[in-house]
Amino acid sequence: MVFCRHQYQYTQGYFVCVKCRKRTSQKRTHYRRRKKRAWIILSIIAVAVIVYFVLHPTLNSSFVTIQKPNFINTPDSPPPTIIKIPIPKLPASISTHLPDITAPNIPSIIPQATPPPSLDELKQIALDDINKYRAQNGIHSLTLGNARSSQIYAEELLQEGCIHHIDSKGEGPMLRYKNNGDTMFLVSENIAGESGTNYGTPQSSILDGNNKMMYDDASSNWGHKRNMLDPQPMSVSIGIAYDSQRLVMVQDFQAILPSGYEYDPSSFQTEPQDQKLCW
Repeated sequence: MVFCRHQYQYTQGYFVCVKCRKRTSQKRTHYRRRKKRAWIILSIIAVAVIVYFVLHPTLNSSFVTIQKPNFINTPDSPPPTIIKIPIPKLPASISTHLPDITAPNIPSIIPQATPPPSLDELKQIALDDINKYRAQNGIHSLTLGNARSSQIYAEELLQEGCIHHIDSKGEGPMLRYKNNGDTMFLVSENIAGESGTNYGTPQSSILDGNNKMMYDDASSNWGHKRNMLDPQPMSVSIGIAYDSQRLVMVQDFQAILPSGYEYDPSSFQTEPQDQKLCW
């Protein structure tokens, strides 16, 4: 008996083996049964889907609402609800401590540049520093004099860029007092100058000038120090002139004239210009 592994092919209502030509209708019946069962299952699923959507209209409408923008109203959909969120207000106790930053008040909270000291303030700084050295040495303090000559000469020296005691006209301290109409005293004069890398601020230059005349005056035979610590003067007129690069300070120590004092005529004569120290 020959064994055949059948390979059926559907032909004219039967399945026929392509190898041995055996004919049977069994596979056809099985095929139709499977096909019919599939149609039944698909039909049941279709009916279930239709019934589900018919019985649940809210699901259908929700699906449509999600797909459309919020501003398009769909039938049977409720209007959108507007939720208002209140903005909390600060308690009065807190708001009173907040800074007022309105436009008119803005300049008041912006740091302002410190203005430079006035000429009178600089003269007071110089006077207080002189009196500090005098107090350290047990000598009475001086008051600030009002002679015009000291300030006029300080401005002339700043413009010239040199310091010296006899000006270009041959006038010394006493003759300048007379020619400028100042009250006459016995005058002894100190002049200090700062420039270049030594120049910081007017205040620091004033203090540095006094310090050098007190402790670094050997080249002038300590004459500046003697004037600063002289017990005879009762006041000092101070002239200060400066720019962005240099400062000149003139100190005219004023001693009261003794009763019946007569000036030496040479005090009011012109003199040869003395040695200049220029920058």
